[in-house]
Amino acid sequence: MQQLGQPVGTDPQVGLTRFVGRDSEVDGVAHLLSTTPLVTLVGPPGVGKTRLAAEVAGRVADQFAAGLVPVPLATVTTGEDVAATVAAALRVRQGPGTQLADALVAATRDEQRLLLLDGCEHVLDTLAALVHRLLATAPQLRVLATSRVPLGVPGERLHQIRPLAPDAAADLFLDRASLVTELVLDERTRQRIDQVCDFVGHLPLAIEIAARQTRVLALPALLDRLRTALQHSPLPMPTSPEHTTLAATIDWSCQRLSGAQQRLLADLSVFAGSFDLAAIAAVAGERDGLLADLTALLDHSLLLSEPAAAGELSYRLLEPIRQHAAARLTQTGCSQQIRWAHAHYFLEAAGAEARGLMGPGGQECFARLQHMEANVLAAAGWARGTCSDLALRLVTCLVGYWEHRGQMNAARDRVEALLEVGMPAPRTRAEALLALCRLGYRQGRYRQAVAEAQAALVLMRSLPDQDGAARVLRALSQVAAACGDVPRAAACAEESVAVFAERGDRHAHAWSLTVLAYAHLCSGDIDAGATAQAAALRLVEPAEPAPALTRRTRVGMSYVAARRGDLVAHRRHLAGTIADLRLLDGLDGESEWLWSAVCLASSEHRPRAVLRLAAAGARRARRGTALPPLVDGIVRAAIADAEGALGPQVAAELRTEGAGMAAEELVTEALRPASTSSPLSPREHEIAMLTGTGLTNAEIAQQLVISRRTVETHQEHIRAKLGVTSRQAVIAWALTGESG
Repeated sequence: MQQLGQPVGTDPQVGLTRFVGRDSEVDGVAHLLSTTPLVTLVGPPGVGKTRLAAEVAGRVADQFAAGLVPVPLATVTTGEDVAATVAAALRVRQGPGTQLADALVAATRDEQRLLLLDGCEHVLDTLAALVHRLLATAPQLRVLATSRVPLGVPGERLHQIRPLAPDAAADLFLDRASLVTELVLDERTRQRIDQVCDFVGHLPLAIEIAARQTRVLALPALLDRLRTALQHSPLPMPTSPEHTTLAATIDWSCQRLSGAQQRLLADLSVFAGSFDLAAIAAVAGERDGLLADLTALLDHSLLLSEPAAAGELSYRLLEPIRQHAAARLTQTGCSQQIRWAHAHYFLEAAGAEARGLMGPGGQECFARLQHMEANVLAAAGWARGTCSDLALRLVTCLVGYWEHRGQMNAARDRVEALLEVGMPAPRTRAEALLALCRLGYRQGRYRQAVAEAQAALVLMRSLPDQDGAARVLRALSQVAAACGDVPRAAACAEESVAVFAERGDRHAHAWSLTVLAYAHLCSGDIDAGATAQAAALRLVEPAEPAPALTRRTRVGMSYVAARRGDLVAHRRHLAGTIADLRLLDGLDGESEWLWSAVCLASSEHRPRAVLRLAAAGARRARRGTALPPLVDGIVRAAIADAEGALGPQVAAELRTEGAGMAAEELVTEALRPASTSSPLSPREHEIAMLTGTGLTNAEIAQQLVISRRTVETHQEHIRAKLGVTSRQAVIAWALTGESG
């Protein structure tokens, strides 16, 4: 009889190692068992099916009067042995003249029992028939099964086990590594642990294998060896002699596929990250049976499906499975053909999304590019050694996306590296130079950007490409204005505006108007700049939202408002900019809104906000986002005034706070009402107000989804800043309105 309330099952590690990361999932599966006769935990090799089943069984065992019966099936070699194995676990003997299945039916008919069937995928047909018969005659029987493939019994409820969440994966790695070594848990170590977990797709078994190797390998060496050593490392406590390595367990599943299904799996190995059905059809080829073969890969848990917004569905291969499939693709001799198809598909797909970034629905283009990024980079990495022109075109497609993500330095490095390889076609070179010019403006490399734009303009006009030339003129105008050559900037912008107006391209026209406004503002003509910005906004506001474009106009209008001393308009345009960036998921990447917020805070005499926001902007600058010259003087003066008002020690503390604030905390700081005089950071203010409601530190931690220790640290800072020594004083501060 199993001990009630304890994890049980066939996993030899159960009870000996800590169960990590799936407590809520245990509750969910336990609930399913209360309402469904048959629950099957399905998932890829190494995802933790057996361990989860054991934990669930231990949680619910005391709800079954006849107890829990674990039935390990991993070592059962033939279907004929299934009934005998179940009978042995139930201690049922076959009577004279009776079938064993009949004896099992009789033994389970009237008992309230939980049957745990572990490792069902290799005896599905026989087992499914037996389970169907038992459940049909035993209304109080419950079956919890683990399998890479569904049993296919009527009424079966599938529970797909996913890889661990990132935090849980890191926790598992640390727990298992601590059994064999001691790690120095500094920031760099944690980053490397996250890299290991990311590489293996957060797959628990792969994490455990990697963690055990920390006894002899430093984390950098472990990362280097993952591609070759992981799959062939011995498993901790293998469940059968055939499954002694991760590669062996994956190969076992692959052998159950048809030839066409194995080829499809091999073809899918060229994908990185997630991909959709259109990408699969483009790479593997449209053919009869494609959907059936895809379904087989899902059924065998070799491919994961992930529901997305708007009813979309994406797919993903876990890294150990992808590596195994990639080796098979190489053996087929079709690798180059498949990779060509993969690269050309993502060139077209990413190019289409890149062209839509500044237009209506641009936020959706950003989201799709985010999903495509890994595949575009994988294709570019392969193409570099095969066709450098293709590689450069692929990388250039992502520059607009990277620009809004604030990844200027990394984007430039990628483009420049590929420009130096081979001889790109004139159009490819022109687009790459234009991309470098745009990046150069954001990086503060204005004179270099002017040279890049001039070279791109020569190429565009030689093609000839009027649209391309107008796009280059727009970029050239911006960097010329930043260099102080305002007449040239205005002339280039006006020519670009005229081209797009004649072509009827409203969004390109509006974008060029924002650049013309910038030239006017750099010349000191605030009214002309405001007129151009307003004209741009009128072009796009009646249409479907184009947040990447309206963000540009609102940033410009906030500067106009600041120069005019109109604080209400400044705050309104800043709030509109933030709303646009939220749609684009760009608050972390963009910094222009932060400089606008610094100016507003200074005008409203909020020196603490000035220093926090400026520190956050400076942190982003390290990724290649320079302070725009138009606001450089204003921002520096605001920072100097704030430091003078508060003193160097307080200023240093505020800069440290600001550099560590999350995007939404910065939004709160930026839009905090001018009357608020709280010395606390947004998070500290939030915790102080919750303290004022009477919540304990533990309750505050639960509500804010942070640790209790973090709350306690914030409480210490709150008391220090308020000049009080007790919790009651903090409560009084929150309740008496002194908090603002």
